[in-house]
Amino acid sequence: MQKYLTFDCYGTLLQEAGTYDTIAQLARKIGVDPQLARDRFVTYQDDRNNMHPYIDYDLLTRNNLIHLDYQFGLKHQFESYYVDVLTAHRNLKPFPEVIRTLQALQQRDYHLIMMSNSSWDIIPANAAALQVPFDIWTAEDVHAYKPDLHFFNTVADHYGFTTDNHWHIAQGYASDIVPADQLGWKSIWINRDNAAPTTAAVPTYAAATLDKILAWL
Repeated sequence: MQKYLTFDCYGTLLQEAGTYDTIAQLARKIGVDPQLARDRFVTYQDDRNNMHPYIDYDLLTRNNLIHLDYQFGLKHQFESYYVDVLTAHRNLKPFPEVIRTLQALQQRDYHLIMMSNSSWDIIPANAAALQVPFDIWTAEDVHAYKPDLHFFNTVADHYGFTTDNHWHIAQGYASDIVPADQLGWKSIWINRDNAAPTTAAVPTYAAATLDKILAWL
């Protein structure tokens, strides 16, 4: 029987701090509060209202930078660094334990699948940083961002997931663990920040780092 593991990418496998640190550095250069700029960028990027109707991730990022300019009363300051921000996002690094954990899972004959709220002008570089082969599904492929169940159902139907052949592994509670619970998927929450659940959705397991999942798979 083929065994499948689906993964969220950002925050689960790759450290998003690289993008957010770039925003803070640009804020210092521009002359505005770097922590406030960072926080506002994250808030905008996480707000699903900014993704409807569907837009590609690169446009979402550009809109975010335009919104930052508006928030700080600027004109084309953050937006002028659009390419720099996308470059930072392409160059995100894995968490320290990720590559060796993925290699161990590959040796156990798991079929690794990435489900990412990203787009194809960004994700190839992100996937290359992980050093193991993945099937990749992005929001661009399905024209929906997680937690939209259309994303999850499209991938599930493609591979024929069952409770016996599949686990979903993710850091995002609202974006991944909640919809996984709704669909009856077995899941592992990579709760790096020791956050508390915000709904009744409960993962099958939770762990602070990715390597801990090897005890269950």
